[in-house]
Amino acid sequence: MNISTPLPTASPTVLGVYLGLLVDVVARWDISAEELLDGSGIRTEQLHDAFWYVDFRTFSAIFKRAVILTNEPGLGFHIGKQMKVSCHGLIGFAAMIAKDVREALEIAQQFIHLQSSAFNFRLEVEGDLAYYYVSEVYPDCSLGEVGTMAILLGFVMMGEAITGQHLEGSADVMFECPDYFDRFQQLLPGTVRFGQPYTRIVFPASYLELPLIMADPLTARLAREQCKRELNSLMKDTSFSRLVSELVYDEALGFCTIEEVADKLHLSTRTLQRQLAQENQSFSTLIDELRQRKATAMVKKREFSLELIAEKLGYTDTTNFIRAFKRWTGKTPKKYLD
Repeated sequence: MNISTPLPTASPTVLGVYLGLLVDVVARWDISAEELLDGSGIRTEQLHDAFWYVDFRTFSAIFKRAVILTNEPGLGFHIGKQMKVSCHGLIGFAAMIAKDVREALEIAQQFIHLQSSAFNFRLEVEGDLAYYYVSEVYPDCSLGEVGTMAILLGFVMMGEAITGQHLEGSADVMFECPDYFDRFQQLLPGTVRFGQPYTRIVFPASYLELPLIMADPLTARLAREQCKRELNSLMKDTSFSRLVSELVYDEALGFCTIEEVADKLHLSTRTLQRQLAQENQSFSTLIDELRQRKATAMVKKREFSLELIAEKLGYTDTTNFIRAFKRWTGKTPKKYLD
């Protein structure tokens, strides 16, 4: 279950190279790979493989074990400090030799599923500011504090490495400020706003035009083509309906329309509907199933009011949401938690 060369369709995955990074980090606490991976079903020899995937839930469990073994709740910052562009394999190489920051971020956005099917990246520009969103695809597969902090600091470290410049910005995260944050705050080049409805990095839009130190247009184009071939190869083992499900919801913007999803896939809406029908699926059914998964996950967390959950899932009022929730589970949200 933990490892396969093609991208599994049953559950979200993450590239195994990130376990190697975690092993390197916890070694500072004299924790061996064998101790960290004990009980996970993963053999230490597999850490040397170049291209393999780990079930995301297994990966998350190992991360939690690392925090316990090191007794360091701020482990994500240690991981982020050690994160280099080369950690990200083919995508990292393609991004590192891109023309500028914009092109590097777009490469990460386009090919993120080569690294993990558990989350998406999205770049937006509004006026003088750029926003880089990190959205979770599966409601029960969260990056958590450790993963989020590792990504935020990792982006800072890699951004400065590939541009050769000191960069400033801020970030929004969905969890509340942890007790250990003050110990690491100086590592981040700006404010972190906690308890926000999305996870994103905010920085001056002018940074997008910064040239990269190792820019190589010809090699970059070849690297992107290789990324496309690798992604197409992985997607052959992924059902079309699952691919649509991963594109249909965005943590910041909510549910996409069928036209928006079709545009992301470079298809007409008619072709999208026809391909879903070939798998005995429909766009409306996928939306309903995804709403059900997200609704039950958010209700179980008890972090959001029913009004906010209804709004996040695209319901015009709470009454309609409660009616839909009862249709899915046979219970109202309140009775579901009893």
